[in-house]
Amino acid sequence: MTNKIIKVSVLMPTYNTKEEWLRESIESVLNQTFQDFEIIILDDGSKNSPELVIKSFNDDRIKFHINEKNLGVGKTRNKLLELATGEYVAFQDSDDISISTRLEKQVRFLDENPEFSGVSAWVETFPYNKILTNISEPKIIDFIGGCEFSQPCSMLRTSDIKKYDLKYNDELMTSEDYDLWSRSIEKVRLYNLQEVLLKYRRNPNSLVHTKKKEIAEADLIIKQRLLDKLTDNKKLQKDLVKIISKHSQKQSSIFEKLFSIRNEWDGLKKNKIIQILGLKIVLK
Repeated sequence: MTNKIIKVSVLMPTYNTKEEWLRESIESVLNQTFQDFEIIILDDGSKNSPELVIKSFNDDRIKFHINEKNLGVGKTRNKLLELATGEYVAFQDSDDISISTRLEKQVRFLDENPEFSGVSAWVETFPYNKILTNISEPKIIDFIGGCEFSQPCSMLRTSDIKKYDLKYNDELMTSEDYDLWSRSIEKVRLYNLQEVLLKYRRNPNSLVHTKKKEIAEADLIIKQRLLDKLTDNKKLQKDLVKIISKHSQKQSSIFEKLFSIRNEWDGLKKNKIIQILGLKIVLK
């Protein structure tokens, strides 16, 4: 008698995650309407081990592993992929919260649509409650405008990960998800369900907020690689960027067009920019 194959391996990397956030994240998986899963948690050398929080659940579907030393997010995610035993793998960051029907709806989609290798969905940020959307079936050109496949809410076929060698570039310290999905879209089809299935925590200590300059530089390299993939005509590349930029601006709200506050790098330092009716004011 052979052991039953687990349907979904939920992969959760942790690094210095607050205990209450980790607990909420694990609970959101355990409370899914779809229950055929394992949760593989890999801690990347946290100062305070999450082991006590994990053991408090007393659920044998939770498998806990520890890196002997801090490896970084790319290597940690790749190790999680190697540890997975499920037919599908689903990523969830240790401070995010999955909507109760997330796994059910994503498993159903992959079961019914074998031509797709991965599925994600919209996410809602909190505590700011902003919905981040992606188009349903992105192509290479769509990724020039940014990552059109949400890492925190992604689910992939394990067989296609192996077949197409879909791994993170473990030399990247930022934008490793954007890099992976921009390379994956050259080989496989990805889909975004047009509904919110995950709540994404805006953590001021995350790389998104602390490594903005590095992320911007990495994103430019990824976008240039995609442009080179489409055409070596530099003029056409510039035209493509203009078209995509205009399309992105049309998606912005009227309020965002009239008034915005953001950070910009001038190459040496970060400046706070306030834009009102197109007029930029640099705060010293």
